[in-house]
Amino acid sequence: MYDVLWAAGVGLFLLVALWPTQSTGRRLLKSWKVSDPTPAQIDDAIRYLKRRRLLYPWLFVGMSFVPFASGRGVGSFAAVVLGGTLLAELIALSLPREGRQRVATLTPRGLFDIGSQYVLIAYAAIVLFGLAWLLVRLEIAQLPVFVVSVAAVAVVMWAAVARPADGDEEVDRALRTRSVHVSAGIGAAMVGALVGGSFLLAGVVAWVLMANTNVVSKKIVL
Repeated sequence: MYDVLWAAGVGLFLLVALWPTQSTGRRLLKSWKVSDPTPAQIDDAIRYLKRRRLLYPWLFVGMSFVPFASGRGVGSFAAVVLGGTLLAELIALSLPREGRQRVATLTPRGLFDIGSQYVLIAYAAIVLFGLAWLLVRLEIAQLPVFVVSVAAVAVVMWAAVARPADGDEEVDRALRTRSVHVSAGIGAAMVGALVGGSFLLAGVVAWVLMANTNVVSKKIVL
C-alpha cells in the first residue's frame, strides 16, 4: 500500500506541477521551432501535453506493481517515473483524436524525416550496450523489463510516423519530432536504470539531451 500511495503522490505532484497553460504551450512550440505560434496552435500544444500528463497518476500507480519497480530506492523511483512517462507517451500518441480533421500528405514520411539521426543512432547504441551488459552479467531478471521498454519506444516511434496528420501541419510535425526524441530519451534512461549504478545518471543525461534536440538532421532531410 505504501508503494501505491507514494507512486500516486508522485504522479499527482507532477500532474499539478506540469499542468499545461497558455504560456507552457507557447514555450513548447517555440522550443520546437514554431517561431510565432497562433492561439489555435497553442491550444494544439496544450491538448498534446494534457493527454500525456493526465495519465501520470494512473500509470505511476500501475508501475508500482511491476516487480522491478517495487521497493523504495532510487531504482524504484526511476522505474515508476520513466516507465509511467513512456507509457503515457505511447497511449496518448495511439488514442484517436476526436473532432480533429485529418490531413493527407503527398510525400511518404519516414522515421528519419521527423527524428534526428543523432538521437536515433545514440538510442540504438545505448540499447545495444544495455543488452550486452545485462547478458554478460547474467542479469536475466532484468531482460523482460528491458524488452518491454524497447518495444514501447519502438511503438511510439512507429505511431509518430504512421498516424495520419491532423490539425496544423507545422505543429503536427513539431510534436511528432518531440514524441520521437522524448521517447528515445526516456528509453535511454530506462536502460540506465536497468544497468544501475552511475549508468542511471548517464541515462538521465542522455534523456535530457535527446529530449532537447529540437531539429531534424539536415543531412537526413535533404
